Amino acid sequence: MRLSRRSFLYGAAALTLMPWVWQTAGGSWADSLRPWRVLLIGINHYPQLAGVPPLAGCLTDVQLVKNLLLDGWGLADGDITLLTEQAATLDAVQETLGVLERSGQPLLVYFSGYGTLWQQQPALVLADATRAGEGILPLAELLRTKGVQVWLDTRFSPPPIEGEMLRWRFVPLHPGETRGIGQVPKDHLLWADLGVETHLNGVPMGLFTASFSHYLAALGGDRPLATSLMYTADELRWQTGAEMRLVSDGLAANLTLSPGFDGVVQAIGRDRSLQIWCGGLSPWLLTYCHPHSRWSTADGGTVVDMASFNGLLAQGVSSQPLQVGDRLYEQQRRLGKNLHLQVALDTNLSKIERVDAINALANEEKAAVLNSSDSLPDVVLTKSETAGSYGLEWPVGTLLEHSCSGSNEAAKAGIRRLNPLLNALLAQKWLTLTLNPTSSQVAVCTTLEQLSPTAKLLSRQSPPRSPNPLPDVLSTKLPAMNLHSPLTLAKGDTCRWSLYNYGDRPLNIVALAWDSSQGMLLLPLQTQSWQLAVAPGLNIPLYTWTLNRPCQWLKVFIISSPRPLSRFSQLSSHPNHSEPFLISGEDSLALVLGLLGDLSSEPEGNEFCLDVREWCTQGFTLRVV
Repeated sequence: MRLSRRSFLYGAAALTLMPWVWQTAGGSWADSLRPWRVLLIGINHYPQLAGVPPLAGCLTDVQLVKNLLLDGWGLADGDITLLTEQAATLDAVQETLGVLERSGQPLLVYFSGYGTLWQQQPALVLADATRAGEGILPLAELLRTKGVQVWLDTRFSPPPIEGEMLRWRFVPLHPGETRGIGQVPKDHLLWADLGVETHLNGVPMGLFTASFSHYLAALGGDRPLATSLMYTADELRWQTGAEMRLVSDGLAANLTLSPGFDGVVQAIGRDRSLQIWCGGLSPWLLTYCHPHSRWSTADGGTVVDMASFNGLLAQGVSSQPLQVGDRLYEQQRRLGKNLHLQVALDTNLSKIERVDAINALANEEKAAVLNSSDSLPDVVLTKSETAGSYGLEWPVGTLLEHSCSGSNEAAKAGIRRLNPLLNALLAQKWLTLTLNPTSSQVAVCTTLEQLSPTAKLLSRQSPPRSPNPLPDVLSTKLPAMNLHSPLTLAKGDTCRWSLYNYGDRPLNIVALAWDSSQGMLLLPLQTQSWQLAVAPGLNIPLYTWTLNRPCQWLKVFIISSPRPLSRFSQLSSHPNHSEPFLISGEDSLALVLGLLGDLSSEPEGNEFCLDVREWCTQGFTLRVV
């Protein structure tokens, strides 16, 4: 078995987005969509491709996009044509394209299913596809349709490896057609190197569609489309370990969208019971939200007590009557304190090694073996063939280099040695669940700049739902470099985070980082304290970091809260230098749980009760080479 990062690297997928969205100069996205016709294609099963496993998330993807267009952006059912499963043959797709093309209206085509290379050209695999190349639609042919714009969640290149944990959306139709990635059209193209699906909150879906549609729904307002792409790239890099590259052509600088939302009322029952589509909330977060989380209308006048979450749907009861189509917003996030680190076992482990590992992990209070191969794990337990020691891959594909001992060991001894690292990984999982860049109402803006060897602005984040208007000084156009490649810096480069409190309350700031080659780090924000108070109207450099060691993945969390972070302060000693401080696994978990206690209105109960409007956790993912 190879333990290199490439052993689980997610490869290239195709996604083309609508240039009419980017080129719209004014009005809402809903206004620009209304004249459009839409064709949604989703295929899980390919009966004429013997030996090709069915996909699982394509019909979910189609429904997700349909809900986004209907509930989020105002299209009518009559504007949307669905072709799914065996109805989505080549003849049916071509005939439907011809009818829609003759209507004279601009056309959006969304496809979720297998992709392939045929004669070294990217092509969509339709329901009647065969190994002989029948039933495939070349992407170039699709793009020749008059007035068409295309959105794809598929894959046009072979995955770098085969593995039970990943369901790739690529199928080779001919052995000679699996070399390279082919020539992909470049006009108004957004290209993402993914192409994988998994189960999120129990429901199969494509990772890119799930994340990108979430941010499209949640951001809204006057946020540019580039912002949703920036958040999507960051989230997918963090959750998958993929070198997420989003290459766009013709992306407009600004775009006014209709107001963002977290959920939309889909159905109303007796006693003000509701069914809610939760497409504006991260599907990764929905997995961990507990009953009695609260959502509300935009003005906060009507509160919805959430009874259950199932996939992207929720059941709830409202305090006042609501109507189908009403938009809802996350208000209170309840997270159970019995959170576990989901550990998957490398499929290359022998049967006896797997049994021993399961028995050893059963004694670890905070870790749970992931029984299903459908869900994306938090970490993968693997074993080095050369050293014979156990180690961890996080996320899927990044070997934690410090997790292997270099000597042969039994599973029980290996798990016991890895226990501190498992605690540190659980601490960073807790931190990830506090991310609320679209729900927060704290008036804070955080920027990441590279200072040397060249000065450039890399990223900027500010909550779109803050009631305070964003100052003019923060309207500088962001470069799109983090869409084209990961935020990758070189060893020895210097970067700086700065923070602007443009609200009317002082903010208490702390900063932590997860370094995949070390563990959890505390960033000293001033000489005698890890915590920094920032007065209203103050724009200050927060932390300057010369990156002196390579790191496969580095995630920096900036937490801003008007409430004092007393538990955090009690659990952290005073810094004695300006360098990041490495915290042991047990201490990092205690520190992060103390921080959640500071943010929670019920710190002593069985759940954390977090008012997402009252703090802001922002995350920045980068690599150091």
